[in-house]
Amino acid sequence: MDYTINYEDERFKNVESAKQEELNNLNNTYTGMINASDNFYQQQIDATKDYADKQTELQNQNTQFAIDTINQQKEQAEKDYQREQKGAYIDYMKQTNQYGANAQGISRQGLQGSGYSESSQVSMYNTYQNRVGTARDTFNRAVLNYDNSIREAQLANSVQIAQIAYQALQSQLELGLESFQYKNNLLTQQLQLQQQTNDRYYSKWQDVLAQINAENNLREQIRQYNEQFAYQKQRDKIADQQWKKEYELSKKKSKSSGGGSSSATIPFTQNNTSKISENDKKVAESSAYVFDLIKNLI
Repeated sequence: MDYTINYEDERFKNVESAKQEELNNLNNTYTGMINASDNFYQQQIDATKDYADKQTELQNQNTQFAIDTINQQKEQAEKDYQREQKGAYIDYMKQTNQYGANAQGISRQGLQGSGYSESSQVSMYNTYQNRVGTARDTFNRAVLNYDNSIREAQLANSVQIAQIAYQALQSQLELGLESFQYKNNLLTQQLQLQQQTNDRYYSKWQDVLAQINAENNLREQIRQYNEQFAYQKQRDKIADQQWKKEYELSKKKSKSSGGGSSSATIPFTQNNTSKISENDKKVAESSAYVFDLIKNLI
């Protein structure tokens, strides 16, 4: 008889259900660990960005302060230039005023309108122009120096900002690589544990299959035993009927021969009884064998 494996057996379903439950717990655990890892490293990366932004802001503030200071110095230099220019003009006007002390002195000396007077006027004008020119040159050089200082501060600021950005980028790349390696290790562990779980439950599935095969084998042995027992029982019944016929025939022969002793039938009876006892013994031994199989399987 063919015993087909029922793969819908509840025991197979129980093994599969237990495996899926364990895999789900495993995957949920590692998903949580991976998400927590992503959050942690993202927070670290965001922190480096915030730090870089803050340092850049402070650097810009420092640079702007330096530039503001330089611009204040420029404004002061321009005020000094305007004051010097105004002072030179006032001094020139005082010297050239016809009612001034200098004009009266020349007049007292009788030099008014002379070449000396004209020469003095030219000299005073030249002095005025020299003072204004010198003040203007000084102011222009100061402005140039201040503008250069501003440019240097801006360039230095750009270098500092670039350095801050570079360092922040390096930190972010290092954290990103560390995050990738840590996550990769978690995924590797997860895959290994998944494989181990699948292997373990495949072994349990095989155990269930072996159990079902053993049960089918036992059923077949019981079927064969029952079949053999029925066959043997039928043979014993036939043998018993045959014995009774022979026994009756023997009795008839004994009576027809003059009613002698029936002891002649005893060996025949004992012989057949021995056969029946031997058959019962075989049946009992077969039963004990089957019962031992059932006991071992249980």
